[in-house]
Amino acid sequence: MKPELHPPGSTLPQGDPETQNFRWLWLSLAAVLLLGLLVIFALPKLVNQPPSGLVTPEPDSMTASATVDTRAASDEANQAMQAYLKLRAKLELENVSGWGEPDWSQAATAAVNGARLLAQRQFMDAAASYKQALQTLEQLYGVRDARLAAALAAGEQALASNAIDLATEQFNRVLVIEPGHPAAMQGLARATVRAEVLQAMRAGEQAERSEALPAAQAAYQQAMSLDGEYEPAVDAFRRVSEHQDEVAFRHAMTRALTALDAGQLNAAETALTEAAQLQPDAVAVADARQRLTQARQQVRLNRLRRDAAAQVTSENWQAAANLYAQALSVDSSAGFATQGLARANERVKLHQQFDHYLDKPDRIFSPDPLANAQQLLSAASASPTGEPVLANKIAALQKLVSQASTPVAVRLRSDGETDVAIYHVGKLGRFADHQLELLPGSYTVVGSRNGYRDVRRVLSIAPGSTVVSLLIRCEEQI
Repeated sequence: MKPELHPPGSTLPQGDPETQNFRWLWLSLAAVLLLGLLVIFALPKLVNQPPSGLVTPEPDSMTASATVDTRAASDEANQAMQAYLKLRAKLELENVSGWGEPDWSQAATAAVNGARLLAQRQFMDAAASYKQALQTLEQLYGVRDARLAAALAAGEQALASNAIDLATEQFNRVLVIEPGHPAAMQGLARATVRAEVLQAMRAGEQAERSEALPAAQAAYQQAMSLDGEYEPAVDAFRRVSEHQDEVAFRHAMTRALTALDAGQLNAAETALTEAAQLQPDAVAVADARQRLTQARQQVRLNRLRRDAAAQVTSENWQAAANLYAQALSVDSSAGFATQGLARANERVKLHQQFDHYLDKPDRIFSPDPLANAQQLLSAASASPTGEPVLANKIAALQKLVSQASTPVAVRLRSDGETDVAIYHVGKLGRFADHQLELLPGSYTVVGSRNGYRDVRRVLSIAPGSTVVSLLIRCEEQI
């Protein structure tokens, strides 16, 4: 059975027979090594030194050759032992006793055997044992990285399979080979919380099956907070979040469409904003926004139509024209606005024409303006129904035209010596008293007489006047 591995510096448990055997193996190795050192450094001197009082015979050639071979074998065993001890010390710094079994114990056993053979002066066999121990350590040193990689891979595979105990064991093995190994420490930390992660995942799955999406999302998020690299938790959290967003999107769209159908445009806008935040590129959102735009446009058109109709009722035609123009800016194909604007502009022009005469009635007391006013009245025809303001203006202008078309009796008095003429009427000659009829208006009357300065008088005839008289004669001699 393979001896149990323990980290460097740990105390071996007492009472375990295998542990006791392992300890005695190392104690024996230490004793034999010490004996081997004595053999290597002290024994040759004792062997080569002759006993006291004895005469050392001259060695023959055969004896000298044997001595040389013994020394060569001793040196070979010593070199092999030194190389073994050097590599062994290096491996001990890398805690090989914690990860190098059974090779580490096999090398120790060969070294113990080599020390025993060295003590027995079996130099060639001792060299072979040390070389065997050295070769075992060299092979062990060469597989360190491979064993670390294998343990790390086994730990990660076990963790992926949720084999928590096995993953913990393998990551600890990596840390025995290389204390502080980043990936192993991270793996060990993930294995430590894996039970809590799995518990949170089970809670999330149960909540998800019950359509309790916020609770499932919270459970998966808890699992992610424990182990951010646990992909099932990441995938589940994303799946539930997308599902929850989809449900929220459908609810928002339902509210938006319901509000649109009810004409609740502000509520529809709020719901569509929520839906767009969840799925900005959704075709349904674009279609609903187009409906909302059209609905708002129709609402505005209806409002403009009502306002314009109110202005038409009050015969405020300029305001009505402005409202119809606004409606056409919203929808150039709005028939009511096209027709309404044409009628409103016509009425604005008509009122301006009537106001031209009604604001300054004197204008009508000239032939051309009077003719234009009569033509205007003829075009306006009868007073339109539902337009009392225009009807009043028509009636007022008709009265003015009637007055301007009714002649007024005029009496002119002079001295019988003055020639009298009226501009745009004609020459009246000399008279003392002259009567005629003139249409209302202002007339210039001129008197002339040889040897006298001409005189000019303005004759103003107001509509509806009875008799208008004027004295005109030349009185200032030249």
